[in-house]
Amino acid sequence: MKVTEEYAKKLYRQIRSARPVIHCITNTVTVNDCANVLLACGASPTMAHHPAEVAEITSAASALVCNLGATENYDAMVNACKAAGEVKHPVVIDPVGISGSAFRRNFINELIKINTPACIRGNYSEIRALMENRNTITGVDAADKKIDISGMKSYAEAHNTILIASGATDVITDGKDVIYCNNGDSMMARITGSGCMLSVLIGAFLSVDSSVYSAAACCCMYGAAGEIAAGMTRESGGGTMTFHDKFIDVISLIESQSLLFIL
Repeated sequence: MKVTEEYAKKLYRQIRSARPVIHCITNTVTVNDCANVLLACGASPTMAHHPAEVAEITSAASALVCNLGATENYDAMVNACKAAGEVKHPVVIDPVGISGSAFRRNFINELIKINTPACIRGNYSEIRALMENRNTITGVDAADKKIDISGMKSYAEAHNTILIASGATDVITDGKDVIYCNNGDSMMARITGSGCMLSVLIGAFLSVDSSVYSAAACCCMYGAAGEIAAGMTRESGGGTMTFHDKFIDVISLIESQSLLFIL
């Protein structure tokens, strides 16, 4: 199957129609942006993180997104992942910082044992750390320029998950198909939370279509939106905050935009 603009917009319309509740347990740096980008695409975010309530909330949601940047909420993530497994709702894990933290790597492996995630999405360094189970960089920003495609396929197949390595080229695989997305703009790396926002949007897309093509369509749409917003920002003479706002604007108006997917 080919990932196209038409297919991505079809999924976008399904999200707007269904208004899926996406339960996000994410870090405090990006929680507001994650909620707003979900609202922009038509989903309904809930950001609950108390361990005593997350199981109930996750059970009523359409998908769960766990962001490992929220280290203080690990107990909540365990409870939420168990609940999502019981109702068979998709789980997306964003392995923030595992490239420089054995603690976080051990925790993501614990979550995977509790409930196989539908998708794991991180930058190249984080995905390499996941596959090799070792430190690959200090910090949370992407540094690696290359990724082991064969290793990604093997990991995705062994864990029955969709594995996404985000970078200049996004690599998306379910262990069988490999899809490359070359959309995006350098301005996306100049705002905090661009990866976190992509992860929650993937949760929304997988709530209406659980395939690897749905995840890839989300990545392409997201990157194309970044290109459009960056063009608008440069034309207006704006900076990073202008881009930030225009980016979410474009996502909210994606059906009226012409998207060129670079695969």
